[in-house]
Amino acid sequence: MRVSIKSLLAAGFVAGVMGLSASAAPVSLSSTVDQSGFSGLQAVGPYALTDANGYDYTGQTNFAQLTSIDSITVTLTINDGDTATGDYDNGKLFLGLDGVNTGLALNDFANNQIVSQTLTQVSPAVQAQLIAALQDGKLVGSVIDTNTTPVAGDTIGFPRLVQTTLDIAAQGQGAVVPIPAAALLAPLGAGLAGFYSRRFRKAR
Repeated sequence: MRVSIKSLLAAGFVAGVMGLSASAAPVSLSSTVDQSGFSGLQAVGPYALTDANGYDYTGQTNFAQLTSIDSITVTLTINDGDTATGDYDNGKLFLGLDGVNTGLALNDFANNQIVSQTLTQVSPAVQAQLIAALQDGKLVGSVIDTNTTPVAGDTIGFPRLVQTTLDIAAQGQGAVVPIPAAALLAPLGAGLAGFYSRRFRKAR
């Protein structure tokens, strides 16, 4: 089989292009906004945690280039959450972001008390949906109630005089990193050696 110089050079060029690899880069996003001020009957939710603008990351870098989410951490205040141990909503209230149930349970918000907490969900199972929702730079916060038999007349609230924060630790698309030149030249060198070896045998 004849091998031309042009084909070897083309192979070297392709190897060079393939040698450029995108590296993952840690991304930290944080947004603090006023709570919605919602206060009403605790029926089947969701209940508004933030206003319609939601958590806003539009002024931060790489919010639209996330490849995975390591964790989400929310700080919020709930009045009469009823999710303490033994309360009827324990294990039933979850953080919602753009309508997606993150799986982050909002437990230990006691009955008839105003309680603030910081809670973390590591590697949320719905991270693909959250990444898609974050493409506009905003995530509307809500509390999703999965209790289908709430206590009649009970209430829940998210005081407006305090704020809520949503931190996102993620991985994003980093800079293009070239593979070392020696690794790129190795295929080309081997090809040239083979080419001239064949020519040498033919000349003899």
